[in-house]
Amino acid sequence: MTTNTDRHAVKTAIPGQRALREVVRDEQVMRRPILAVLADGPLTVPEIAAAIDKPTHEVMTWVMGLRKYGWVAEVKDVTDEGYYRYRVAEREES
Repeated sequence: MTTNTDRHAVKTAIPGQRALREVVRDEQVMRRPILAVLADGPLTVPEIAAAIDKPTHEVMTWVMGLRKYGWVAEVKDVTDEGYYRYRVAEREES
């Protein structure tokens, strides 16, 4: 059950950060730039964030959405820092 307090938490963000609902809303807009930077090869979320000049926490949300819907896939090996790299997934055309 969702309470008014829960709804308020979603609407408020840490000062200087956008609310999660706003970040999620931008996923379709951000798909193209993320896929474009991944076209040159796999990157970590912080590398993608630097390449598109967006906050890492927002890029993480978008990459996880793109992963969920089959646009990107993780490379199984992690970096020395413990990050997964993501690549453009091969998609079957309908």
